[in-house]
Amino acid sequence: MLIVIILSLVLVTMLLAFLWFYSYSRTPEWGDSETRKAVLRMLIVIGPIFGMHYRAPRPEPPTISAPGGDEEPAVPGLVLPPPRDDGG
Repeated sequence: MLIVIILSLVLVTMLLAFLWFYSYSRTPEWGDSETRKAVLRMLIVIGPIFGMHYRAPRPEPPTISAPGGDEEPAVPGLVLPPPRDDGG
């Protein structure tokens, strides 16, 4: 009977700790904390052991654009028939 009481207390303690951490992890204090940053760094170190590799996002290639010309853009989808050769 004593074992059941002890295991129940451990379960309740773990549940309360989880609920507390869940509510705390949604605050700005957790988002800016050094603990969170240290945990993320450790996950990046430990992750490859389990097959999870961190890949930095690829940078976007630089693009160069110039202003358009002065002529009016053509109407999209407009196809004019060729001129008639019979002079008519």
